[in-house]
Amino acid sequence: MEKKTIGFEITMREDEKVTIIEPPEKTKAYLRSLFPKKNHTDYLTEFLASKKNYEIAINAIHDAMERSLPKEIKKKCQYCNGESEDKCDKKCTKYVLQMQMTFMVAANEFIHIVFKNRFIYNNKSNLQKLTIEFFNCFRFIEGKGLMYFDLDQMCRSALNFGFLSLSELFAKSETLNAYTIINQTLDSINDEDLQNKVLQRKDENYIELQKEFFENKLRYYKEKIFVEEKDRSLKVKGNITKKVNDPSILQYALYYYYLQMGGDFGYFENHPKGKVKAIQELITNEGLNTTIKYFQKVYNKIAHYTTNRIAKNQLANIDFVANTMLKDFPKAKKIALLELKEAKTKNR
Repeated sequence: MEKKTIGFEITMREDEKVTIIEPPEKTKAYLRSLFPKKNHTDYLTEFLASKKNYEIAINAIHDAMERSLPKEIKKKCQYCNGESEDKCDKKCTKYVLQMQMTFMVAANEFIHIVFKNRFIYNNKSNLQKLTIEFFNCFRFIEGKGLMYFDLDQMCRSALNFGFLSLSELFAKSETLNAYTIINQTLDSINDEDLQNKVLQRKDENYIELQKEFFENKLRYYKEKIFVEEKDRSLKVKGNITKKVNDPSILQYALYYYYLQMGGDFGYFENHPKGKVKAIQELITNEGLNTTIKYFQKVYNKIAHYTTNRIAKNQLANIDFVANTMLKDFPKAKKIALLELKEAKTKNR
């Protein structure tokens, strides 16, 4: 659905004048009270982020207005040639007035579009870019003093920056939350499309473009949810595997025994606060799921009784500790490998 353009033309005879009637100051004040405190100039200045930016843009519009005036109009103008002091004799008044009316109406329509789509207003970077596009949507008819506003191009630009702003907004949201909002919005758009068809109304909101955008986003976030769930599943599986492959309490006891034998770790008895405190710190540092009493019992069993440590049922444990847990401790590993050899020889 292509929207119409906005433009005004004042039709009058060549010998007619535009008469400007200045109302009394009280009347001016009353008329001003009927309108909001902020006008289109204030809003456009805000959207462009500075007064300087607005002045650059509006001066470009004024220059284009000047260039669009009929040729040799100044030569025929009594006011410009000093032949009259009456401003009503200015030949360009009609042309300037009709272009100013076009600008004012177009500006207010643009401001309405912005506030109707708050996510654009809240994204100051995209808002500034869109406002620049607003000024670029004015067209001038050279030699006619006519200006019109390409409303269709403006709406399409607003739609484009709206999509960009929404994409940035979704990217900052939780995936499931973004998916929910997109799904609800798409449902509303489909309802509006159906109503248009039932009531035979023209599409004024570029519904097909909106549907395409939200359907693409819905597909993307649906796949993103799938990937994230798969990733979580793999992490959980990985954690389970890790826990299954974690050393047992017995293997930890052997590990610290050999470290002590190799001089890489102090004896529990030599801890400044005693053996119990030493074991407690070990359990905490390693994140072991056991008690001080149980670890001490297992440790004492293999540390104080050689036959328990190099028994046939300890071959796999000694092998794992020596070749996996002690790979960075050569002295302790050497002791463990010697005991592994002894255990194999003893149990033939």
